[in-house]
Amino acid sequence: MDIPSKAYVTKTRYGILAVSSMGMASLAITPSYAAIAQNFHLTNTSVQMLTSLPNLFMMLAGIIIGRLTATKLKLKTLTLSAILLIILGGFAPLLIHNSFAFLLICSCVVGLGQGACTNLSQVLISTILPEKERQGTLGLTTTFTNIGGIIFIMGGGQLAASSTWVSNYWIYIFSALALLVVFILVPMNPEDLEENKETNTVSAIRLNKYVFYCAFWAFFTMLLNNVLNNNISIFIAQKGLGSTSQAALTSTVSLIGGMLCGLIVGEIGKKFRYFSIALSFLLYGLSYLLIGFGSNLTTAFVGSFIVGAAMSIAMGQFPYLISIAVNKQSVSMSLGVYAAIYSIGGVVSPFVVNPLTEIVKNIGLR
Repeated sequence: MDIPSKAYVTKTRYGILAVSSMGMASLAITPSYAAIAQNFHLTNTSVQMLTSLPNLFMMLAGIIIGRLTATKLKLKTLTLSAILLIILGGFAPLLIHNSFAFLLICSCVVGLGQGACTNLSQVLISTILPEKERQGTLGLTTTFTNIGGIIFIMGGGQLAASSTWVSNYWIYIFSALALLVVFILVPMNPEDLEENKETNTVSAIRLNKYVFYCAFWAFFTMLLNNVLNNNISIFIAQKGLGSTSQAALTSTVSLIGGMLCGLIVGEIGKKFRYFSIALSFLLYGLSYLLIGFGSNLTTAFVGSFIVGAAMSIAMGQFPYLISIAVNKQSVSMSLGVYAAIYSIGGVVSPFVVNPLTEIVKNIGLR
C-alpha cells in the first residue's frame, strides 16, 4: 500500500497522542508536596526531588530509547513497556508509603517511563506517519501532553484533598487507560510510507550542531519551567493563598495555557520564525515576576497560564526543528540526545533556583 488510508492515519495519530499524554506523569504528586514535606519532616529542596530526580531518569530514557529504536524491537512494544513503567511506579506507593526513599525510587521509575514516552511519541510521528501529517501532529503533542498533565495534577490534587496525600497516587489509573488506547490504536506493523521507498539507502547516524543548539536551549526551558512545577504548591501553602486543591488548580491553569497555546504553536512558529524561542523566555520572565510580586491567587493563576504557554511555544518547536535538521536514520538518536540533555535542566532546577530564592526572598515579597 503506497499511501496509508485516512482511517489508518487518524487512528495512528490518536494512539500517538495518547502516548504524549504521559509526558507529565511525574508531576502528578506535586499538589501533595506540602503534605509530604510535613509528613516526613523534609525541606523544600528534599520534597522537590520527587519531580526533579525523575528528570535524571528521563535523560537516561532518551539515550536508551535512541539505542533501542535502532534494534529489531517494535516501536509499539517499546511504547507499551514505557507506559507499564509509569503504571508500576505510580501504583507502588499505594502499597508502601512509609518511606520517602521508596517514594523517590517510584518517582524515578515513573520518570524513566515518562522520558521513554516523550521520546517515543516523537519517534513514532517521525517514522510511521506521512510527512505532511508530522508538523501538525508534533504541534498537537504539546496540547495532549498538557491535557495529560491537567488530568494527573488536578485529579491527583482532588484525590488528595478528599482523603490523604497517599490517595494522590490513584490518579495513575489514567496511565492504565492510556495503555489500553495505545494497545488498540498504535499499529504493531506500520504501513509502508511512499516517501520511505525513495530513501531506502542506509545512511550513517549523524548528529549535527542544530541538535545540540536545540538541546542547549531546551535545557534552560526545563530549568525555568520546573520553577513553577517544584514551587507553586509550596508557595501557595506558605503564603496562605489556598488549599491543596487550589494549588493543584494553579498547576492545572499552567497546563491549560500550554494546551491552548499548543493548538496554535505551528502558527506561532511561522509568524515568529526567528524569535519564537526568545519569545518563550520573555514570557517566562514576565510570568514569574507577576506571580512573585503579585503574591495572590489571581496573579498566581495568570502567571501559571503564561508559564504553560511559554513552555508550549519552546518545546513544540524543538522536536520539529530537529526532525528537519537531520536525516531520517538520525532522527531517533537525535531526539534521544536532545531529551537526555534537556532533562538535566529539570534535575538541577531546584539546586539552582532555591539558593537564588534564599538570596532574594526578602526583596518586596510579603
